[in-house]
Amino acid sequence: MSDLDTASAARTPAATGPRAVPSVRPLLFLAMAICSGATVANVYLAQPLLKLFAEGLGVSSASAATVVTCAQFGYAAGILFLVPLGDVHRRRPLLTAMTAVTTALLLLGAVAPNLSVLAAAAALIGGVTVIPQILVPLASELAPPARRASVVGNVQIGLMTGIIGSRVIGGLVGEALGWRAVYVLAAALTALTGAITLLLLPREGPRQGMPYRRLLASLPRLLREEPALRHACVLHGTLFGAYSATWTTLVLVLTQAPYGFSSATAGLFGLLGLSGAFAAPWAGRFIDRRSPGPVITAALALTLVSAGAYALGGHTLAFMIVAVLLVNIAVQWSQIANQARVFSYLPGARSRANTVYMVAVFLSGAIAAAVASACYGSFGWTGVCAVQAVLAGCGLLAVPVMRRYDRRRAGATT
Repeated sequence: MSDLDTASAARTPAATGPRAVPSVRPLLFLAMAICSGATVANVYLAQPLLKLFAEGLGVSSASAATVVTCAQFGYAAGILFLVPLGDVHRRRPLLTAMTAVTTALLLLGAVAPNLSVLAAAAALIGGVTVIPQILVPLASELAPPARRASVVGNVQIGLMTGIIGSRVIGGLVGEALGWRAVYVLAAALTALTGAITLLLLPREGPRQGMPYRRLLASLPRLLREEPALRHACVLHGTLFGAYSATWTTLVLVLTQAPYGFSSATAGLFGLLGLSGAFAAPWAGRFIDRRSPGPVITAALALTLVSAGAYALGGHTLAFMIVAVLLVNIAVQWSQIANQARVFSYLPGARSRANTVYMVAVFLSGAIAAAVASACYGSFGWTGVCAVQAVLAGCGLLAVPVMRRYDRRRAGATT
C-alpha cells in the first residue's frame, strides 16, 4: 500500500470494502464511557492538588504547576504519536498495554520522592492515558449505523464527566487523605475500568498494517485530501478556542470584585460544565435521525450568545451562570457532531482522523487561552468576551462551506 491508501480510500465505505462488525455485548458502550471518564481524569487530577504538591514536596505553588503543564503536553503527544495506531493494530492488545502502563505510571507518581519525578511521571501518564481517544473511534465503528452518533455522544458524556469529576473528587480525596492517595485511587480506577472494558470488547480479525513512519506521515496528507476533516478542525477549533478563552480566565473574574468568591467557590462553577453532558444525548439522537450540520450551527450560535451573556455576567451572576451553561452545551454538541461527521466520511481512517482533529482542537484552545490572557491584562473581561464572540463568528462563517460540501457528497451518492 502507498503512504495513505487508507486515507485516500477511506473517503467512502465502499472504497475500503465492507468490514464485518463483531457482535457487541450490551454493556460495552457503557463500559467504554466509564473507562473514558476514569482514564481522561488522569490528565487533570493534578489541577486541584497544586497546593498539596507544594506543601508535601517543599516547592512553590508556581513550581508545582509544572505537573499540570507536563500532563497536558504529554496528552497532546500521546494523541499525536499513539492514537493513529488504532487504524493499523488490533485495539484489544493496544488498549491492554496502555491500561497496564498507565496504571504503573500512576503508582510511580504516588511514590514520587520529588517534583522532578512527579512531573516526569505526569508527562508519561498523559502520553499513554489517551485511551479515550482510541475508544471514541472504536465505539463509532462498533455502533449500529442508526445509533452511531448517539453512541459517540454517550462515550463523550463519560469523558466530560471524568474531566469535571477529576477536579472535584481529586480535591476532596486530596484534602482528606493526601495527594498520593489520589494517584493510588486513579491507578485502581484505571485498572478496574480498563479490565472491564477489555473483557467486553469483541475479538478483532487481522488488520492491515503500515510501517509506523508512514503511518505518521499519512496524517498531514489526510488533512490535505479530506475537506470534511478540515471543516471539523476549523468549526470545532474556533468553538473550542472560544470556550477556552473565557473558561481560562473565568476564575479571575469570580475571585475579584464584584463577586470576591473564594477559589473553592469559584471552582464549583466547573460543575455547571455537566450541563453539556446532560444535553449530549439529545444531540446524538438528532444527528442519527437527520445530520450533524444543524447541530454544529446551533452550537456556534449558542457560543456567540454565550459571549454576550458572559459580558453581562461581569456584573450579574445570573448572566454568568447562563453563559457557562450555554457554552458547555455548545462544546459538547459541537464535539459529537463534528466527530460523527468525520467518522462517517473516513470509516477506514477514524483513529488518524481523530488524531488530526484533536491536535487541531488542542492547538486552537491553547492559542485562544494565551490570547485571552493577554486581552484580560489589557482590556479586562470585556476583551476576553470579545475574543469568544469573534471566534464563534468565524466558525459561523465557515458553516456554508460545510453545507455545500455535504450537499455535493449527498448528491454524488444518490
